[in-house]
Amino acid sequence: MNIRVAVGRFLIRVGRFVQSLSLMIMRPRDLIEFNRRTYSGPQSVRGWAEDGLVDSGLSPEEKSLLERVPFRRGKLLLLGVGGGREAVCLAAMGFEVTGVDFVPELAAKAGENARRRGWPIKVLVQDISRLDVPEASYELAWLTSGTYSSIPTRIRRLEMLERVRRSLRPGGFFICQFLFSGEREFKGIWELFRRIFSWLTLGNLAYARGDRLVGGIEFAHYFQQEEEIRSEFEAAGFEVVELGLPEGGLRGGAILKKIS
Repeated sequence: MNIRVAVGRFLIRVGRFVQSLSLMIMRPRDLIEFNRRTYSGPQSVRGWAEDGLVDSGLSPEEKSLLERVPFRRGKLLLLGVGGGREAVCLAAMGFEVTGVDFVPELAAKAGENARRRGWPIKVLVQDISRLDVPEASYELAWLTSGTYSSIPTRIRRLEMLERVRRSLRPGGFFICQFLFSGEREFKGIWELFRRIFSWLTLGNLAYARGDRLVGGIEFAHYFQQEEEIRSEFEAAGFEVVELGLPEGGLRGGAILKKIS
């Protein structure tokens, strides 16, 4: 056995573990701010609002989900509007789009991109986990690209789901994508040390398995079991019409219906 290779691999593991402690020191509201700062950087805003991306339209997975709901027109609430990729495409299809984003610069870019293409949309600057829109106003709500997983803690995700449900008209639908992985990043003693660190720093006491800082730049929760994600949707008052888990990928999708 090559001892230097063994030591090298151990140090890499330790380095990853030390980096992961940044997740344990931040509370849920800090994690949301952490993500907001990542996406509000000038380079990030330019990237998400770039014409090529905006004009690329819906992904095959998004198209497939949309095809399975009974609406092709009506009012649509788009959470995490970004630079306007989904908003422009959905407005062109005939939806009256209201886009929400917690980065003012992105919300402004989405509105500008839609206007330049002849499909004006309404934009709101809000944290989607604290959504504040009129009740019973939309036929369809939309949250794709795994953005649902960017909301820390089950409690906060449930609150958002309940706000989305209230925003829908009777019989309304919610299309949602989430991140899914059956693998745990750290196990055993490493996981114990992380939890101890969160308690010592009074940090992320709401930490759950599957919470990660992806690439050191973005918080995301990776669901590890079907029941974990299904129970959240049902607890918020949605009927799970369809729930697809990824095969060989990391992004799952759901079609939810408001229970009247």
